[in-house]
Amino acid sequence: MHKWKKYALAEIRKHDVLRVIDGIIKDGKPSAANHAFAAIRKFFNWCVERGLLDVSPCLGIRRPAKNNSRDRVLTDVELSTLWQASKVQGYPFGIIFKLLALTTQRRGEIVGMGWSELDLSEGLWTIPGARTKNGSPHLVPLTPMAIGILQNLPQFSTDLIFPAKVKLDRPYSGYSKGKRTLNANADLRDWTLHDLRRTAATGMAKLGVAPHVVERILNHSSGTFGGVAGVYNRFGYLKEMREALELWEDHLKQSGICDANICGANPDPY
Repeated sequence: MHKWKKYALAEIRKHDVLRVIDGIIKDGKPSAANHAFAAIRKFFNWCVERGLLDVSPCLGIRRPAKNNSRDRVLTDVELSTLWQASKVQGYPFGIIFKLLALTTQRRGEIVGMGWSELDLSEGLWTIPGARTKNGSPHLVPLTPMAIGILQNLPQFSTDLIFPAKVKLDRPYSGYSKGKRTLNANADLRDWTLHDLRRTAATGMAKLGVAPHVVERILNHSSGTFGGVAGVYNRFGYLKEMREALELWEDHLKQSGICDANICGANPDPY
């Protein structure tokens, strides 16, 4: 933690850890507090294992917030409202929203997307392991609408598709501002970006897509692909993944959630 950069390792006490965690809770970010505490505890446990410390300053500290598992799935009406609002908002956040809805990938993976990762002629996006949650490279089939959106985007950086406003070598990070604008335009607030991933996965399951294909699209390392089974099950299911994502896109079109008009990406980046 940058707050401790002037501290010797052995000088960090329990109250120092609590000060950091309590500050995150005070900012109204309980989930972030849990993640921060888990990372801090893991680091100090490693220090104890290596003999750098005798006792972890995290000893006796409980998880700062209760983990509430979300089960929010957006309705077709809500998705349609958000999609129309994203068309008004345009680049970058409106486009980020559309790609999240179409690809089911994680927010950081979409925002960090580079032109070098894409093969639009083959309709493929290769996410390097350095940018995936499980550390494994992930091949994502791109649907016709996703390809069309990407083909019509302006290019403001040598590689990043969504660069930061000032530092073009860094990815976009204005999630909060972008989502507030989208919420206001759609008059819908009780949702998160991660809900789009859950909504698409649930939608594909309802459309008859097999669970192991959905897991492969989501790049989950648990379930069908967990443990020893995952080590030996190397088949990529690329064909099945493409069919599933195209089935999901067809549902979005047929339900009136989105249309085939992918032009008008709005070349003004901010």
